[in-house]
Amino acid sequence: MSETFFGWNWHQKYLDDETYARPTAEDIMCETQFNALSVHEMLYPRVNEKHFFDQLEAYKDKWVPYLPKADQNNNREGLLLWGLEGDSCNDSLSLPEARQRSGRPELMESECNYPTQFYKDMECLHPVCDYFAPLGRSFIVKANAGAYFPAHKDYPLISRDCFRIVCFFGDVERFHWQTDNIKLNIEAGRWYYIDTRKIHRTNSWSTDSSYHVILNIPKTWENTLKLLSIAQK
Repeated sequence: MSETFFGWNWHQKYLDDETYARPTAEDIMCETQFNALSVHEMLYPRVNEKHFFDQLEAYKDKWVPYLPKADQNNNREGLLLWGLEGDSCNDSLSLPEARQRSGRPELMESECNYPTQFYKDMECLHPVCDYFAPLGRSFIVKANAGAYFPAHKDYPLISRDCFRIVCFFGDVERFHWQTDNIKLNIEAGRWYYIDTRKIHRTNSWSTDSSYHVILNIPKTWENTLKLLSIAQK
């Protein structure tokens, strides 16, 4: 049968190694619990938006293009919070880049677990980050005018090693995030759990920049319970 694969060929990986991405008992526990949550779950912690921008000011000239493609104009930039050992704020922004830098094609998000100096300087983020630390690869995306992420799933298998929470700043009213065609109602400085196993997309409709902080949190039963403890009841 002739087949076309968009992205990763999970079936071929299975044929190559039947143990590949096989869920553990802890995977099943965590993912079953996540199914009790909405695709967007508001979390109680808030970040002071003024403190965020005051601390970000020292890095205003450090932004680098995020996942640039030669054939696409996508006006978005990034800075790294947690990554590989020795990374600066400009390194390993994407998982493919981290895999290339490490020489490990199977590197997982949770293995990018070293805080950068940039993270250390963004003290306003520490209360939530330290609650879950150590984190996996985590970063800030600056969405400039016209920036977008096309519809995609981050990692659809239940053996994913991390789940994601996100916090937004700037012109959040004209920055749209949709998951399973459900629009997230964004409050600036609010953390949200977002089920990025599902199809999601973003669009920036503003001439002003908006910012979203994306944390990859290692998926353990303890961290799952920590998430539930700060989620809306």
